[in-house]
Amino acid sequence: MQIWYFNFFQSGKKLRVRKYLIAALGIIPLFCTGCRRTDSLFPIVDEPLPSIIQKDEPSKDSTAVTSPVLNTNWGDAIVLPGIPARSFAIADFGAITNAEDNAASIQKAIDSAAKVGGGMVVVPAGTYNCGPLKLKSNVGLQISEGAILKVLPYEAYPGAGSTASVASFIDLTGTTNVWVGGQGMIDGQGAAWWTAYRATKPTGGIARPAMIAFDKADTVEVAGITIQNAPNGHISVHRGNKNVTISGVTLSSPDDSPNTDGIDVWSPYVNILNCNISCGDDNIAMNNDTKYVTIADCTFGKGHGLSIGSYTSNIDHIYVHNCVFNGTDNGVHIKSSRGRSGIVAYLVYENLTMTGVSTPINICEYYPDNTIPSSATADHSEVVTTSTPVWRRIVFKDFLVTGAQNAGLLWAVPEMHMKGLIFDNVHISAKTGMKANYIDSVAFINGSKIAVSSGKAFVSTYASSISGIDLSTGAPE
Repeated sequence: MQIWYFNFFQSGKKLRVRKYLIAALGIIPLFCTGCRRTDSLFPIVDEPLPSIIQKDEPSKDSTAVTSPVLNTNWGDAIVLPGIPARSFAIADFGAITNAEDNAASIQKAIDSAAKVGGGMVVVPAGTYNCGPLKLKSNVGLQISEGAILKVLPYEAYPGAGSTASVASFIDLTGTTNVWVGGQGMIDGQGAAWWTAYRATKPTGGIARPAMIAFDKADTVEVAGITIQNAPNGHISVHRGNKNVTISGVTLSSPDDSPNTDGIDVWSPYVNILNCNISCGDDNIAMNNDTKYVTIADCTFGKGHGLSIGSYTSNIDHIYVHNCVFNGTDNGVHIKSSRGRSGIVAYLVYENLTMTGVSTPINICEYYPDNTIPSSATADHSEVVTTSTPVWRRIVFKDFLVTGAQNAGLLWAVPEMHMKGLIFDNVHISAKTGMKANYIDSVAFINGSKIAVSSGKAFVSTYASSISGIDLSTGAPE
């Protein structure tokens, strides 16, 4: 008999997490407060890797589960940049709308602002062809309403056609206190890049630029702009960054454009707010070392979903709330495999609405999809290593899902069961039922239900422990 409690609480500026198993013999703490993690920035204490779990079908746990008490306000601590109140008009540095490439002029404006301690470089209304730019610390780049920064066409972009690294269009690497925003647009002119990539994909594919990208930057905001037709990813928050806010942006590329992720994250302390994202790959993808991320009030259209993975080591404290999904391939998507994973924990998805989403909850420890076993018994336990998926403590709360193709997929590797999933007031309407294999301690509470057009609410529950829902009808118990 067990009751799961999730407690996130704050002490000073540090977040600590505890979990207790309430058993018949008393309270057993599952965390050792004296343990240490390798990442000293986040003093979260993790339980040791459990031993290999047998594949025997566990008995159904009918014990009531309480709704978790959560503190998810870590996004409030993220700092926004403050740009000095000096203005630098790009026309004063030679930028004109009919130039073949304004990169030198705009870069000169950026460099001039940086030399005097910072300021705002202003792109006025009009269309400006431009090659790659490097922003500097304490400098903002305002793309004004009616302004279009048009990325140089494929044949003119530096490094185009090469398999070597190609410079991002706007590079913020190593900067502190920078801002890119406004009501204007960046047009990536990606169509020729996509054609060239498809032609070369059998031999590895050409390198393509992200539109905005950065490593090791601190206190960054990208706000308000529209980015369309990106050759590759739209915004890439690479490694070693912190205090990053992406707010009010619209990211739009065709749903068949290759690898055009909306936002990629590989860093802690990131807020993604009020964004509208439709693209040809993951709408948002969070990878290794993504922590303390808040995603709120966003709308997702075409794309592969709100994703974690496929590199899923050292990921925790993700809070997603008040988001809408329309026609997205997946809603909540966590994907990885043996050899590229690790701990993924303390994820909260709250108040999500999904319409016409093929798979609203897709959490699978086999990737790519063609590696998913043909049946729950078609794979065998392997030795647990540091890159084995260890996924747990995930809360889904206040979901309304209609028009789904299938109710969901929860599938862990047999040697390390996924565990501690709570569905709180989750309503899913789908054509077919959910698969849940090698999942422990799944609780459906507060009226959560699954309604399907045909068949059972759960089409597979191998070696899984699920409570609070009728596995056949999907009605709450």
